[in-house]
Amino acid sequence: MRLRTQITVLGVGTAALVVVLSAIPIAVLLRNKAYDESQQRATYAAQSTADYMSAGRYDGAMLASYLQRLNDRVSTPVTVIEPHGRQVGAPLSAAARTAALRTPEPALGDDDADNLGQVSQPEKSRIDDGQVVQVFCQTGGGRARVVATAENDLTSATVRDQNLAVGAVALLLIALAWLAADLVGRRIARPLGLTADTANALSRGDLQARAPVSGPPEVARVADELNALAARIEELLTHERENAADLSHRLRTPLTAVRLSVEALPESPERSELESHVAGVERSLTQLIRAARRGDREGLHPSCDAAAVVRERVAFWRPLVEDQSRTCEVILPRSPALVRLVAHDLAGALDGLIENAVAHTPEGVPIAVRVTPSDSIDDGWAVEVLDQGPGIPHTAVERGRSDRGSSGLGLDIARSAAEASGGRLEIVSEDPWRGVRLLLGPAAAHPTT
Repeated sequence: MRLRTQITVLGVGTAALVVVLSAIPIAVLLRNKAYDESQQRATYAAQSTADYMSAGRYDGAMLASYLQRLNDRVSTPVTVIEPHGRQVGAPLSAAARTAALRTPEPALGDDDADNLGQVSQPEKSRIDDGQVVQVFCQTGGGRARVVATAENDLTSATVRDQNLAVGAVALLLIALAWLAADLVGRRIARPLGLTADTANALSRGDLQARAPVSGPPEVARVADELNALAARIEELLTHERENAADLSHRLRTPLTAVRLSVEALPESPERSELESHVAGVERSLTQLIRAARRGDREGLHPSCDAAAVVRERVAFWRPLVEDQSRTCEVILPRSPALVRLVAHDLAGALDGLIENAVAHTPEGVPIAVRVTPSDSIDDGWAVEVLDQGPGIPHTAVERGRSDRGSSGLGLDIARSAAEASGGRLEIVSEDPWRGVRLLLGPAAAHPTT
């Protein structure tokens, strides 16, 4: 998971957790508050009706009109059960009527200083679909019951509306948390991504690449330190190239003088041997300078298609192979064989091995070049250069030794290339084929940002 995504998930998750932990008690408080307010409204409606009835004389029509106006304004229906049992006002459900009639009549009292009449304290009871608040009052015709009903449906609707409002606010807070976390993640991840791109460019050999110094101080410090490291690397590589060039100049001039002096000698076996030694020293010097400049040429992520390199070098050597009446068996994979080595070094190793196979076996002897998956290196590849000649003894892999009268430099170059890729060189002797197998490591995946 990308860093920016992780920061966003962390911010949104934390905000969601806080919202949920806060929303639960808020929902409980809103529910209790809604039911308490509904009960208080029912109590107030019942008490105000009881005060009206106990305050003076009225007839049935006046009471009915009063209750109609009251019920039109309040959400808790009020019903009056007169002393003789007649019901006026909002209709009562069977459960509410039963609960009201089961409530015993309390003693009447009047704490009102204006002495508006005798009323009881509110009596409260619960039913399946709500609450019933009942107040008794003394009228001219006897004791009447005032019943106010707080219905659960209305209260539940209020609670639902309030919860929807809370949910909308919670979603808004989570959205704001997501925006804030995404902004912070982008502010951190973007400079890090640019810094990684710069490091990748440096690994490919672009020594002029520099990371932009931006973002939080800690992130900006990473870019600043990488830029300082890049400058130091450029300085060291420049110094290395200067030393390599100086070494080449210092050694090639006396070697040229030695080679000219040897060529001036009369023809003799000693002259041929000296020429061979001088040529070997020149090749060794070339290989030394090439190795010194390997890091600048390859970068940190060398890669090439071994199959493509083999195809190219076989095509280069094919005219000579055909002139010597040889057959050349070439086995290549259908997909690219990516190895951790630059094409130039692999081509040099192949040239040396093919040259040995052609130069040190009789004309007409078949040769083979194969690229197959490696059995000993995970995701690696095996590149084999084989012939049906006498073969190479295992002691030939020792540096500078050869069974064929040469300096062994070709095997050294091949072995160095294999080891540079994280692999190794092996001598193959499997009738009728004999030769060399290069075990090459897989190309490293480039880092992604």
